[in-house]
Amino acid sequence: MQPFNVVGALRWACGVLCVLGGALTASNACETPALSPAAVSLPGLRATVQPVSDRHPRFGGLVADLTPGGSAAPFARPGDADGGQAASNTAPAPVVAAPQVESRPRRDSLDAELVYAVLVAEVAARRGNLTMAFTHFLHAAQLARDAKMAELAVRAAIGDQDDTGAGRAVALWLELAPESLGAHQIAALLRIKSGDREGALTHLTRVIRLAGADGESGYLLAAGIVGRAGSASERVSLMRALVDLDASNPDAQQALAMVAAGSDENVIAADAARRALELRPGWDTPRLFLVKLLLSEGKRGEARKQLEAFVAATPEDQGLRMLYAQFLVEEKEFSGAREVFATLLEARPKAPDVLFAAGVLSLELDDLDAARGYLTRLYQTGERRDEASFYLGQIEERAAHPDAAIDWYGKTQGENLIDAQIRIAVLRAKAGEVERAREIVQQLRDQIPDDAPMLYLAEAEILDQIDREDLVMQVYNAGLAAFPDDADLLYGRAMYAVKRNRLDLAEPDLRRIIERNPGHADALNALGYTLADRTDRYQEALGYIERALKLKPDEPAILDSVGWVNFKLGNHDVALEFLTKALGAMKDGEIAAHLGEVLWALGRQDEAWAVWDTALKEHPDHVYLKEVIGRHRVTRQDESSQ
Repeated sequence: MQPFNVVGALRWACGVLCVLGGALTASNACETPALSPAAVSLPGLRATVQPVSDRHPRFGGLVADLTPGGSAAPFARPGDADGGQAASNTAPAPVVAAPQVESRPRRDSLDAELVYAVLVAEVAARRGNLTMAFTHFLHAAQLARDAKMAELAVRAAIGDQDDTGAGRAVALWLELAPESLGAHQIAALLRIKSGDREGALTHLTRVIRLAGADGESGYLLAAGIVGRAGSASERVSLMRALVDLDASNPDAQQALAMVAAGSDENVIAADAARRALELRPGWDTPRLFLVKLLLSEGKRGEARKQLEAFVAATPEDQGLRMLYAQFLVEEKEFSGAREVFATLLEARPKAPDVLFAAGVLSLELDDLDAARGYLTRLYQTGERRDEASFYLGQIEERAAHPDAAIDWYGKTQGENLIDAQIRIAVLRAKAGEVERAREIVQQLRDQIPDDAPMLYLAEAEILDQIDREDLVMQVYNAGLAAFPDDADLLYGRAMYAVKRNRLDLAEPDLRRIIERNPGHADALNALGYTLADRTDRYQEALGYIERALKLKPDEPAILDSVGWVNFKLGNHDVALEFLTKALGAMKDGEIAAHLGEVLWALGRQDEAWAVWDTALKEHPDHVYLKEVIGRHRVTRQDESSQ
């Protein structure tokens, strides 16, 4: 015969009470045929609530509601709440003082007092009254002598930031389940918070033993708890004290390394990680840790040497190779990174993440055949299909295979859906199917109304690309009729008007943006630059640009505007300073054209030509740059003929 399950019966009873009782109020909370007359109305409950079945999980889900941050059990493993007997039958003397209550035997049946305590606790918890929930969960635990009830009392006290109450409840929990890993974890944390170092060490050593008995790394669990200590020195000192109890344990050394790194004690962290590696040669974790520690300190050269040495020592280690490939990507050594990913694929030819990385790197290297091969293999694995199809569409588009590109884009869903559909619209428009392209964007607006402003912008840009001037402004006007104050649409229409030399249309839109948002740096800069470039209102332009510069002091486009307006004002030295800084921050054809103009005005023609020639190699199709160079080339030829 199975023993009577008090907690299970209580859960069932509470569910019946809350569902059959309907809306709970102070007068009817317990007026249901399922209750005995001894169950009286619940004190402190005033508001009417919906049936519990409509809004909340059953009783067993309450831990998630009570724990700060929403975690069901921040320290306990799943299934640990019942305090199952683990590695030892000897219970330690609890460090947290036990509550002074009358010792009662475990109840083998339900009675009105127990049902009442659980029901009040559950309803209070769901209403956010954690003080009342704690009181009644603790009372229920004392009545039923049940570890799960004690745990719920602990969670309620933690959620209520009541460390004293949590201490009382965890003491009862440990009394009822002395080998509960979760109870010792919370007890250790409470001891750390109260400054009881010896008490914390007692519970932490028990955490290490209990977790180790189940095959887990107890030291990592302990490190997570120690990491909650108030000061860095306290964290490191406490972890060192634990490690000293078993200094030859590599897990202990690695846990110390993690705590020290989290406390900005990088020397201690590195020493501990190296000691862990000595104790367990070939262990991946401390090797990866050491490399990442060096990277966090900005020691990229040293990190690279260390990483390459590790890879050379254990070439079959996939984790190290992956880290090395990622490192090379960050260093923009794309060819080398791809070689590493290719090596990884020899061992795992269908690894989705590796195939994706190799494909994207090949695309970056403009190796379309290799990119197509990797991403097709990825698509065939059935993993990351939406990303694979989108990038395969880009490959075919770049390879001038529009039909194949449209086919791949059409298979794309998920996060890349909108981008893929817009690319299809672009390809349709370029093929002369303008109305079909516009229908695609219109359908997207209907399907995803929250993105409608952005989609109006996309449609206008598509039409601009195929020189349909008759339609572009119509689209902007339609978008602004639907979204009159959308800053992106106003900005887009203004920039299109500037492009068409319609300052009379651009200026009102930019001013409207600035009136609504005086801190819109891009609008301030655009208005200032346009006035400086297209009018002689230089002082007014300078005012807008300086406001933009204060908001974004390192933005290359704004630095360029400052230089250009100062050039117009005749402040050539100031112009040279800002334009040099702008070009150093961003290699842009227009900035290079402006810098060359200033150098030319200063009589430094050779330097101007050097800037322009370099920029032309990088931007051979830049219209404005070519116009400036062409104008000065005539001057240069005239000078040479004299």
